[in-house]
Amino acid sequence: MALSSSLVSLGIIVGIYAILALGLNIKFGYTGLLDIGHVAFYLVGAYVTALLVLPPASEQQFTTYILGWNWPWLPAIAVGTLVAGLLGMLVALPAIRLREDYLAIAVLGISVILKRIVQSEGWLANGPGSLRGFSQPFRDFFPLPGDTLGAAALLGFVVFVLWTVATHVLAETGTESGSELATDGGKASEADRKADGGVTAGRTISGTRGVGGWVVDGLLALTTLGVGYVAARRSRTRVGETEQRALLAAGGVFGLAAGVVTWQAFDWWTVAGVSLDWVFGLVVFAAVTAGFFGANRRYAPLAGAVVGTAAFAAAVALGGPVVVVSVFLAAISLFTWVFGAVAVSRRYSDLSLRDFGVALALAVVFVACFAPLIVLGGESTGDATSSVGLFATMGLLVAFLYGVYYLGSNWERFGSGVEFVRIVGVGAIWLFAIRYFGMANIVPFKRGGFDAVVNNTFQNLVWLLKFQGGSAAFDYSRFLLVLTLASLAMLYYLSEITVESPFGRVLKAIREDEDVATSLGKNTFAYKVQSMMLGSALAGFAGGLTAIYFQSLVHTMFAPRVTFIAFLALIIGGTANNKGMILGATIYWAFQKATADIAAFFPTSARSSVQALRLAFIGALLIVILYYRPEGLWGEKRTVAEVAEE
Repeated sequence: MALSSSLVSLGIIVGIYAILALGLNIKFGYTGLLDIGHVAFYLVGAYVTALLVLPPASEQQFTTYILGWNWPWLPAIAVGTLVAGLLGMLVALPAIRLREDYLAIAVLGISVILKRIVQSEGWLANGPGSLRGFSQPFRDFFPLPGDTLGAAALLGFVVFVLWTVATHVLAETGTESGSELATDGGKASEADRKADGGVTAGRTISGTRGVGGWVVDGLLALTTLGVGYVAARRSRTRVGETEQRALLAAGGVFGLAAGVVTWQAFDWWTVAGVSLDWVFGLVVFAAVTAGFFGANRRYAPLAGAVVGTAAFAAAVALGGPVVVVSVFLAAISLFTWVFGAVAVSRRYSDLSLRDFGVALALAVVFVACFAPLIVLGGESTGDATSSVGLFATMGLLVAFLYGVYYLGSNWERFGSGVEFVRIVGVGAIWLFAIRYFGMANIVPFKRGGFDAVVNNTFQNLVWLLKFQGGSAAFDYSRFLLVLTLASLAMLYYLSEITVESPFGRVLKAIREDEDVATSLGKNTFAYKVQSMMLGSALAGFAGGLTAIYFQSLVHTMFAPRVTFIAFLALIIGGTANNKGMILGATIYWAFQKATADIAAFFPTSARSSVQALRLAFIGALLIVILYYRPEGLWGEKRTVAEVAEE
């Protein structure tokens, strides 16, 4: 199996836990409310969603539970999210009114009680057994492309989401405040925008100078079939009133078309014999239209709508050959690699070739430390030989860590003036490249030689498609990844709007000094309760996604360690920074994945010890980050609000 499938699974887990951490960030990062029982709301969202989606218990063998209303997933997740938010309010009302520090104890107690209830009450959710038997949404349409109207509509939706995100990212490139492009076409200087989108005078859309920049621009244009590139460039220009009205009208037309297609393509909810499939179409119409009206750069959703419509039409007209899905999804796969390379080069443009070489050396030496374990470890070599490999690896790792510590402590003498932590960051990127494109080809080379290496590398590059039996298809796990990341993007956007609004500024004022907020006439109690509701609702939404992904729920999935992981993501990424939640969740689960790969080289009897050792490493990492970087890797995003004099 190509490593790209593991990357897809990792992306889904990261997305779910990033949403969970976003909820905790609103409570703790922005408001200062300590919630050590965040998993309670995650549990409620998951179980309420599953109990609504399940068919009646009488249709299931050896399983008992209440409800079983056979609802579709969309309203079920909405209800699960709402119930989790209401539970957050009910817990916060008495606890905060008495004493704020009671909240942590109350929420921890609620999380333990809820876990015990679903574990022991068999009539509620099958007791200690797993709650299972619910199907995943749209599962029958996969793999895409299919030859039905519903499969074509799903392909159009996936392409719409991917192209919108890609175009938005392109439009944002090089427009950060203070950047060179920002002075020509970026959002930081609205008054000075030029009609060409700021790409004159040798500047490029990617923000990279010279011939190399134009090469990168060409690659970016190629990988988005030109649509995303043109729309991204156009998004930087000043939009007149007439053009703006035309864009909004186009958004309404696309929304109406998408709604009608969805209505006709999917079977929907039936209540008392009345079909409600039009409700789904109405939801899609509202979502697409709101995307146009709410986006700052309206050309981005327009590009997504145009390409999504083209993909839908091609799938309907051609009946779903491989070329349709390859054209629209393989290009986006390649775009992620090209854009990632551009982003890294721009982010680390001040580093010299020597710095990149040092980072590469760190990554290579780190991988080499595991050579004794890889060669001597495993079931075939026996416990004694594996132990020799383990001790040799541990010794090399200790020497490596000491070398990194020594180099970092004396970086002023050896380095080129950049921070050593940035060298380590580049080293992590090198490490990913070595693992994904280098080490992943060792087994294919042993089995099939050079041809197998080329085939495996191609599959890992075009990671949005699954290659099997000589054909390529968009499978359900990749659809779940798109669904999860689209949900994360939407919730991240809403979270950013919330914390940047006057409501969010009051939350931060309460966190800094509640007495000052009270003296300004703010009802701090009401704001805290609302913060608890919002954060808990996000946790409930993450629980609904978890039910979709795992298709099975059991009480052990909702242990206190879930809250610990969310806190870890928050601390690693940086409190009061929503981007930091995504970074923290990514780092944590990437570490988990990497150590799980290493554990495979140990004998079976020793793997449980390795799992325990992994938790110890996580704890040590937490202590190191708290000691050296208490604000987290990304830190809080400070904003200054202008206050007009009355």
